[in-house]
Amino acid sequence: MTGNEGEHLFRLARDRSAAGRRALVAAVGDLLFERQEELTDRERTLMTEILRRLIHEVEMEVREALAQRLAREPSAPHELIVLLANDRIEVAHPILLHSEVLDDEDLVEIIHHRTLEHQLAIAMRREVSERVADALVERGDVGVIKALLENPQARLSEAALAYLVEESRRVDTYQNPLLHRPELSPELARRMYGWVSTALRRHIIERFRIDPRTLDRHLAVTSAMLAR
Repeated sequence: MTGNEGEHLFRLARDRSAAGRRALVAAVGDLLFERQEELTDRERTLMTEILRRLIHEVEMEVREALAQRLAREPSAPHELIVLLANDRIEVAHPILLHSEVLDDEDLVEIIHHRTLEHQLAIAMRREVSERVADALVERGDVGVIKALLENPQARLSEAALAYLVEESRRVDTYQNPLLHRPELSPELARRMYGWVSTALRRHIIERFRIDPRTLDRHLAVTSAMLAR
């Protein structure tokens, strides 16, 4: 960073107005992410700290712009990304959806302490680990779980799938996405045969190559046992 740039930042830092804070965030962001290879480790650390402190002082529009800028930046400072991810959903959304800087521990913490909108954005991430998916399922919101089931890049544990198969008895919206999950086993699909629609029963038969007579016999035996 040149002397002129340092003096410019110093002048902006002395300006306590909203416009001055916006200009300072923009200037630090430019230096940190457009010229980061030219900065020393100390300069990079100081810039990150400046942004972290300013986050609480600038209006949401500025935070939104910063989040949009950092969401796809793999070298973005972890502490800053976590701070933005825990902000209001208008700010957090691009970070939760795209940032690779967030790890599973960050995401699980957000799932447990932030809003349903935060959970929904996480459910729609390009990649969702089993640990994160389990945390979303545990929270139990139908809309979030449906979005998770419809995300082909989400990884669901066997335990989560078995639980959601049972839940699909009462939550119809789980049935179709569940039956299109690549990791769904034939055994779990057979369980669903007893309560899904005719169209989905046909899908089970065709996808898993199961003799419908076998499923019908299984259904008849189950019904008879329940009637006792």
